[in-house]
Amino acid sequence: MDDRRSREVFLLAAPAAVYDRIRIFWCRRETSRRISLFLLAFFIAAVALILLNRSGWLPSALSPLLPAEPFAAVRLAFSLILAVEVVELILALSDSVSLAVGKQLEIMALLLLRESFTDISLLDSHVALERDWFILMQIGLTAVAGLVLFGIRLLFARWQYIHSYRDMQGYVDTKKCISLFLLIVYCGALGYDARTVVFAGGKTVFFEIFYTSLIFTDILLVLVGQYFTPSFKATFRNSGFAVSTLLMRIAIGAPHHVGAALCVFAGLYLLALSWLLLRFETVQRGESPGEVTRPAAYLPG
Repeated sequence: MDDRRSREVFLLAAPAAVYDRIRIFWCRRETSRRISLFLLAFFIAAVALILLNRSGWLPSALSPLLPAEPFAAVRLAFSLILAVEVVELILALSDSVSLAVGKQLEIMALLLLRESFTDISLLDSHVALERDWFILMQIGLTAVAGLVLFGIRLLFARWQYIHSYRDMQGYVDTKKCISLFLLIVYCGALGYDARTVVFAGGKTVFFEIFYTSLIFTDILLVLVGQYFTPSFKATFRNSGFAVSTLLMRIAIGAPHHVGAALCVFAGLYLLALSWLLLRFETVQRGESPGEVTRPAAYLPG
C-alpha cells in the first residue's frame, strides 16, 4: 500500500507543482492589474478603430478585418472578460468542484448579457416596435435570463454542498493535474479560435470547444471521485454537475430563447441538487428536517 501511494505521489507531484506556479502567478495583484489595464486599453482601441473604419480613414487592406458596428467592441470586450473568467474556473477546480460549477454559472450569465449587446447591434437607429419586436424580445429574454442566473449563483453559493474524500491530498493533486490539462485545452482552443476568426473570417467557437471539454472533464471527475471515495452521494453529485455542464453546452449553440431557457433550467437543477444533498445530510445528522445548513468546515471536494 505504501509503495502504491509513493508511486501515485511521484506521478502527481510534477504536474501539480507546475499548476501551483501558474496559479501563484495568476493570483498576484500585479497580474490582476495588468489584465484589467489590458482589457481597458483593448476596449478603447477597439472602439476607436471601429469608428475610424466607419469613417473610411483606415487603409483598404485593414478595413475588411474590422467590424462595422460600434457594439462589436462591447462584444469583444465581453469575450475577453469571459476568457479571464474561464481561467478562474479552471483554477477553482483544484479547490472545489462546486466552486468551479459556480464559476460556470457566472460565465453563462455573462454570455447571456453579451448576447443582449450583440442583438442591440441589429437594431436601426430608429426603433420601430412593429418591425423590431422580435429582436427586442430576444434582448429582454437574454437579459432577464442572465439576471435569473445571477440570482441562482448567489443561492448556489449558500447551498453549496462540500463532500469530503479520503486521501484528500491525493484527490487535490489529481484535480490539479486535470486543471493543468484544461489550461492546455484552453490555450489550444483560444489559438484555434483566433486563427479562425482573424484569418478565415469564421465564427468564434471557443466556448463550444471549451464546454465540450468540460463535459468530459466532469465525467473524469466522477471516476476520480469514485476512486478516492466510492460514495453514491459523491458520484450522483459529480454526475449532476456533468448534466448541468451538458445543458449549458447545448445552450451555447441553441437559438436565443432555447439557450436562455436551458441555462436557467441548468441553474435550477444545480440548486435542487445542492438543496437535496444538504437536506439529506442534515437528516442523517439528526437535525431538524426543516433546517438546511452547510457543513461547518470547508473541505475541498
